[in-house]
Amino acid sequence: MAPRVTIAVAAVIGAAVLGAASSAAATDATSVVGAVGKSGWVVAVLLSAGGVGLLVLSVTVAGPRPIGPALAMLGAAWLVGIPASGGLRPFTPLAGAWLLAVGELAYWSLDLRIAGREARVVGLRRGATIALLAGGSSAIAAVPELGLSWTPTAGLALTAFGLLAVVSLVAVAAALAWRLGPAFHFRTRGNHPPSR
Repeated sequence: MAPRVTIAVAAVIGAAVLGAASSAAATDATSVVGAVGKSGWVVAVLLSAGGVGLLVLSVTVAGPRPIGPALAMLGAAWLVGIPASGGLRPFTPLAGAWLLAVGELAYWSLDLRIAGREARVVGLRRGATIALLAGGSSAIAAVPELGLSWTPTAGLALTAFGLLAVVSLVAVAAALAWRLGPAFHFRTRGNHPPSR
């Protein structure tokens, strides 16, 4: 299978898994659509099916425009289908990261359609983007889900250590961007990476 097709299939499968989880969770009476009644789960199923359908349309023929609405429909299906507590609720940060990864995979497959010889550069850029977005969004979304607090509660030493860790992370990211910057920029004509 060609890399573009493999990545497109991974995006569609990822969307289908998220849609199936949303639809299964919607049968719980404590979910938003569960409050409607026994047939409320149909809303989550329709949103999930619409999102997956738009994503398939996007990676096969339509281009990037339907990706945003597809992700919005899948996110809405998760939000209306997830129970008020317990069940799949603790996995909400993971679902957000999963949704970001699905979107990036879809865009990646479209990038590979036009990349040609620069497929390796596109792969590195998209792979790094997916890893950073998924990791960062999961970490930030886990704060309220795990009952953590943004305010320092463990004293000045631990707060200073955390601040040093954040500054170090930003410094490493800046150094990597500086070092790898030319590999990720394309000239406006010809779509070729710059020569060194």
